[in-house]
Amino acid sequence: MGRRGPRRLRDTAWATAGVAGAFAGIRAMEAVRPEVIGEDSGAAEIRDGVGELTRAYFFSAGAIVVSPLLATSVRLPRSCGPIGLLVQFGAVGLRVWAMRTLRGHYARTLRVVDGQPVVRSGPYRSVRHPGYLSVLLLWAGAALTARNALAPALTLTAVGTAYQHRMDAEDALLLRDLPGYAEYVETTRRMVPRLLAPRSGSGRHER
Repeated sequence: MGRRGPRRLRDTAWATAGVAGAFAGIRAMEAVRPEVIGEDSGAAEIRDGVGELTRAYFFSAGAIVVSPLLATSVRLPRSCGPIGLLVQFGAVGLRVWAMRTLRGHYARTLRVVDGQPVVRSGPYRSVRHPGYLSVLLLWAGAALTARNALAPALTLTAVGTAYQHRMDAEDALLLRDLPGYAEYVETTRRMVPRLLAPRSGSGRHER
């Protein structure tokens, strides 16, 4: 019992660092966002999903910090702490790559503007939503830093569900309003690359 106290304190310290890294990563992603082409207001029905994402972030932050203190948590290897931070660093890099690829079409909200292309270069060659994938990885990395199995399970469920709803709304909007997006959907998956997917076509959308 005496050894559990210091261990839990160390794990909590790592978890706190991971949560701080997640929020710092989100701020860094927003700081380097390129200027958006056109108005960045988005459709009203899609803006409502922002609240769900925010709730998922804060729920995950709480779950990550508290989980090392729970007696029922299953401890992961110590290496998961630094590995989690490395995953977060890579997640920010993926988001920057996605933003640089879309440039002025990388909007905070979901909307389609006149002349908007469907982009198939950069990370969009492999997945339709690398921006969302980057945030999911950011929070997965934060969960790993807690060095227990409960944190990733809760975090991926909360953040993954919120982004599932977001992607459903985005794909519906783009299939309706963006010419060529339907063909793009046929050759790419949302977040997991198709190893043998065809590479023909041109463009993409918001995230």
